[in-house]
Amino acid sequence: MSKNLFHFAKVFGIYALLTGLILGLAFPFNASAETANRRNSNANSLVLSVAETKAVVNAIQRQFIVDSRLKDIGSVRLMIHIKLARDGHVVGNPDVQVTGGSERAQKSLTDAALRAVRRAAPFTMLPKDKYDVWKEVAFNFDTSALTQ
Repeated sequence: MSKNLFHFAKVFGIYALLTGLILGLAFPFNASAETANRRNSNANSLVLSVAETKAVVNAIQRQFIVDSRLKDIGSVRLMIHIKLARDGHVVGNPDVQVTGGSERAQKSLTDAALRAVRRAAPFTMLPKDKYDVWKEVAFNFDTSALTQ
C-alpha cells in the first residue's frame, strides 16, 4: 500500500505542479497599465516558483490518506479549488469537483482530499509578497496511480 501511496503522491505532485504553472500564466496580459508595467519590471513576483508550488503539494500529500480497498478508486478525478487568506489559512470550504468512479469512491476521495487540505493548512511556506498569485489555487488529482 505504501508503494501505491508513494506513486500517487508522485503523480499528484506532477499534476499539481502543472496546474500551478498554468494558473500562474493565466493572468490577463492587458488588465491594466499598472499590471503590465509590474509584469515587465518584476515578472517573478506574478508566478509561484517550482519550489513554492512543490512545498504546497508536499504539504497536502503528507496529509492525504485514501481507503485503497475501493475497487474503482483509480477512475476518480478530483479538482480542488482553495481560497487562502494572507496568513495561509483556508478561507471557507474548498470547492471539490469529482468525476468518474462510483458514488462511494467519489465520496471517499472527496472527504480524504478535504481532510488533507485542512490538515496541511496553514500554508505558511507561501511568500507573502506573492499573495495575489496564490490567494486562489486549484489542484487536479489523478487517482489512477493508486490502483497500480
